[in-house]
Amino acid sequence: MVIFSALFTALQRLMGDVATTTVGWATVLLFGRVPQAQQRLLALITLGSLVWFLALVCVVLPTAGGLVISLVPRPGFVLVAWLQILILVLAIGLPLAIGLATAAVDEDSHGPAALASHVIRGYPLAAVLGATTIFLIGLSLTLKIRALQRGWEAAHLPMIIKPGRYDAVATDLEAALRDAGLQVHRGRAPWALTVPPKLVVAVGGGVARHLVPDELAEFTGDDLWILLYPSDVALVGKKELVARARAAIAVRLTFAEVYMTSAKESEQIEDRLARLAGAGHVSATDFRPVDDLLASLAVPYEEWQTLYRLRLQVELQHRPSPA
Repeated sequence: MVIFSALFTALQRLMGDVATTTVGWATVLLFGRVPQAQQRLLALITLGSLVWFLALVCVVLPTAGGLVISLVPRPGFVLVAWLQILILVLAIGLPLAIGLATAAVDEDSHGPAALASHVIRGYPLAAVLGATTIFLIGLSLTLKIRALQRGWEAAHLPMIIKPGRYDAVATDLEAALRDAGLQVHRGRAPWALTVPPKLVVAVGGGVARHLVPDELAEFTGDDLWILLYPSDVALVGKKELVARARAAIAVRLTFAEVYMTSAKESEQIEDRLARLAGAGHVSATDFRPVDDLLASLAVPYEEWQTLYRLRLQVELQHRPSPA
C-alpha cells in the first residue's frame, strides 16, 4: 500500500490539476457518486490504465520496451526475459483486473453475468482512461508552457458540473467575469479539447451521453483565456487578470449548479447547503444538521475546508444587511 500511495502521489504531480479533476469527473460519469472509502480504488484504476498503456506500447514497439526495461533498476538475478514476460502479462491481463475493480465500485452490479460484463468492459475502459489521462497531461503541460513563455500565470478551479447544467454554468461564469469588470468573449473551444469527454461517452453509453455537453465554452479577452471543462475551470493570463477572474468565478460557483467536492458524502452536504441557499428564511438552527455532519465527515482536509467555506458563504448570504 505504501508503494501504491507513492505511485499515486507521483501521478498527481505529473498530471496536474486539469488532468486529475477531469479524470475524477470521468469516473463520476462512469460510476456515479462514489463514497470516499472507494476513492482510492478509483485512483488505482486510473493508475492501472496508465500502466497498461505503457505496457501495450512496449509490446507493440519492442524498441520502446527495451528502453523501459533498461531504465528499470533490477537485481542481478532478475533476468530481462522475466521483465519482458511481466510486460506481456500486464498488457493482456491488466484490463481484466481493471474491469474486476469496477465491479467493486458499481453498487448495482450483481451476479455472474454482471461481473463478466465488467471484466470484459475493462479493455475499453483502460483504453479510454489511459488515453484521456495522457491527453490531459499534455494539455496541462501546454497551458503551463504557454503561461511561462508570456510571463503569465496558469490556475485552475476544480469542480464538477451537475448533469445537464453545463450551459447554465457557462452563463453564470460569463456573468461573473463581466460583473468583475473583465471584458471577455464567449466562444467554442477547439474541437481537440472535446476529445476526452467524447471518449468517456463512447464507454459510458446512454447515461454519460446526457451528461457531456455538445461543445465546450472558452472565454477570451485581452491577455486572458479561460476554458470551462465539465470538472475544471482553467485560467491562463496576466497575473492580476487571473487573480480577478479566479476570485469572481470562485464566489459565483458557490451558488451555481456545480459540486465543489467529489465524494458522495460531501456532495450530499453540498445538496443540503444548496437547499439552504435557496430558502427564503434560514436561521442558525437550520445549519446544525450540516455542522453535525461536518464534525464527523471523513474526507481529505482540503475537501472539508471547501465544504466549510461553502457553509460560511451560505450563512453570510442569509445575514440581514446592516441598517
